[in-house]
Amino acid sequence: MFVTSNPIKHFGRYVQVSRVLLKYGFGEYIKTLHPAFLLARLGLGKKRIVFRPLAQRLRLALEELGPTFIKIGQIASTRGDFLPEEFTNELAKLQDKVKPEPFSEIRKVIESEIGPIGTFFDEFKKEPVGSASIAQVYLAKYKGIPVIVKVRRPKIEQMIETDIEILKMISRVVEKNIPAIKQGEPEKLIDTFARTIRRELDFLNEANNAEKFRENFREDKRIYIPQIYRDISTRKILIQEYIDGIKISDIKTMQKKGIDPKIVAENGADIFLKQIFIDGFFHADPHPGNIFVKEGNVITLIDFGMVGRINHRLKEQISNLLVGVVDRDPDTIVRVLTKIGAVENGIGFESLKEDILYILDKLERRVLTQISVSDFVHDINRTIRTHHIRIPQDLLYLGKSISQIESIGKELNPDFDTIRSLKKFIIKNHINAVSIKESFVKGKKWLKDMLAILRDLPENLNRLFDFNHQITQINKSEKKTNNQINWFLDGFGIMILSIFVFLVTNLPFLKILSILGLVFSFIIFVAQIVVSIMK
Repeated sequence: MFVTSNPIKHFGRYVQVSRVLLKYGFGEYIKTLHPAFLLARLGLGKKRIVFRPLAQRLRLALEELGPTFIKIGQIASTRGDFLPEEFTNELAKLQDKVKPEPFSEIRKVIESEIGPIGTFFDEFKKEPVGSASIAQVYLAKYKGIPVIVKVRRPKIEQMIETDIEILKMISRVVEKNIPAIKQGEPEKLIDTFARTIRRELDFLNEANNAEKFRENFREDKRIYIPQIYRDISTRKILIQEYIDGIKISDIKTMQKKGIDPKIVAENGADIFLKQIFIDGFFHADPHPGNIFVKEGNVITLIDFGMVGRINHRLKEQISNLLVGVVDRDPDTIVRVLTKIGAVENGIGFESLKEDILYILDKLERRVLTQISVSDFVHDINRTIRTHHIRIPQDLLYLGKSISQIESIGKELNPDFDTIRSLKKFIIKNHINAVSIKESFVKGKKWLKDMLAILRDLPENLNRLFDFNHQITQINKSEKKTNNQINWFLDGFGIMILSIFVFLVTNLPFLKILSILGLVFSFIIFVAQIVVSIMK
């Protein structure tokens, strides 16, 4: 039975896609698709490539199918939770390089967005310096300043929407006919991809991301984020400061310019760890083409179309996960995976714990410099595939990004060690982290003590104060009593407010303030008790 969707619309693209799939030996999977796919067999001849490994054929097919399929392949390369390693490794090789559109077509896009090129740019070079699936990049001068002009390809949005429709159809068939892939919920993967690429199509989103990175690293002299020129940037055109830097992969040129690759590697790791554990906002595609280095070992990042976000809760769970790894505690690791919604009820928890313990044992048997984060990620991926664990997309981006950073680091310095960099980062931020943690621990103890005092307060007050005696003496010391009552009410109010703030907020500084409030209110109570006893 055919899966049909718009039998007339996009007919030509259906035929084109199916011919490529047939060419690379995927004919058996398209029999139940749209009737147009079957017509692709006509005129195909013997142009078939079926003797190469399956993963390689898939990569070649995606490259031939163009921008949308390349992008979905790149996202799929992060999905080690359901794709075997040979597929993720092969898809990671996908090159986002496309033959450039004629400048006459690009000019139309620019002028339809902002007006005549000569009105805004002092100079505009017609040959692109980069041509990718979504956009082409040009050098220009704006108000005498060298800039990069990123222009969205003509009609790319319509093409992507058509391909998303086709991909959804294919994903439903794949999910039905290939059990090994079903656990990865390919249709949901397409939905995630659709959201991601639609955001990338809007260059104002990228502008927002770039400005957020620029603000996050405003005080850090080790990194420079190019300025965005908002006044002439639109959804289809992005104008940013031109950076005269050296590609991070060009080690020889760096050394000639007096740049130390070892320092760059260490700084790069530290900068990336800050993005994760402090900012909760990280570059999700830090491949060598997106990283440049300037004199003084200054790192420059570009292309902020794809970013990952780690909210407070997820950041906390990642920290707990690290604690579980350090403590060799599979129970903690499984508990964290459950909290982030990655493990379904009914899964074989004991066998999962055994597999996690096996990975931890492997880590423990190696010396620090022998530990590869990439190998660790691969081990984890194999385990989560076996146990059908779902991983949030941002965590998958994180795993991929860390592997990329490690790879770049080892190119710059063969002795580069991601684990050691992580340890240094934790030590450098140790004081703040520990003080906050200790404040939380102390705060919980104080809260427990204060709640106990509050619970027993009426009884204690009755015992400490002889109210009948106070009533007989009230005419003699009315002013002093009023002051004592006011002090008591102030202390009680501070206590209640502090407890409330401590319970409802997650902000560290408010937690600490609430703890100080509890301490202060306790001092007031003690002072009142001492005064009463002395009387």
